[in-house]
Amino acid sequence: MLNLIACEWLKWRNSRMLWLVLLGALLPGALGFFIQLNNSGAFEWGNLFENNLFILTMLMCPALFALLGGYLFAREFQERTVNNLLTGPHSRNQVLTAKFIIAIPVLFSVILLSFLLTFGTGFLFTSEMPTLAVIGEAVGKYGLLFVLEYALLPIAAAVALLWRSYIPAMGLGVFAVVSELTIMQSRFIMYYPWSVPLNLVTHAAPDYNNVSIGVTTMLIAFFVPLLFIAWYFRRSDVHSG
Repeated sequence: MLNLIACEWLKWRNSRMLWLVLLGALLPGALGFFIQLNNSGAFEWGNLFENNLFILTMLMCPALFALLGGYLFAREFQERTVNNLLTGPHSRNQVLTAKFIIAIPVLFSVILLSFLLTFGTGFLFTSEMPTLAVIGEAVGKYGLLFVLEYALLPIAAAVALLWRSYIPAMGLGVFAVVSELTIMQSRFIMYYPWSVPLNLVTHAAPDYNNVSIGVTTMLIAFFVPLLFIAWYFRRSDVHSG
């Protein structure tokens, strides 16, 4: 199993998709910088982190994570190497498990780099360090964002495996962003998987912020497609064509 995980990591390390990890951290950081630059009020570390979290949650993570997840699970189909992958001694479920494990550092890198970039950007506006309370709150929200966005990975994986391409997963990400903008101010915000992180992390609609409903929504969004792809990948004909 460790050899399988190492193999998946080597494929990611040599992939040009890793540039998207850097881009996914840079764009929200740059947008947050310009928002702060045009802010005539006094600088506050909390506002800087909140702006970055809002951009990540509403725009970047739904689209980027769907694309990266789709690529991770459909790469062998795109490159017609899936037969080589499945002729090894590992079961198909082990192959899926390795991909989900590798997705953790890949997706977490986007969140971590964005946090570090935002932290560094703050010193362009002030020489004072943020308080421990501000840093602790920010770290907690970035961690929560990662957990919630990772929970949506099985949906992108299911789409990529069904169509054997990461292009539909990319389309799913775009749809998630557009639909999220529509639902974020409605009473259904905690019933829609892509808008739940927006409300739990940034409190975009505090009147509808029901944690128990949001957690239930995310658990369903994670486990239902996860069980489906475990069944589908194990039983379906996955030849590379």
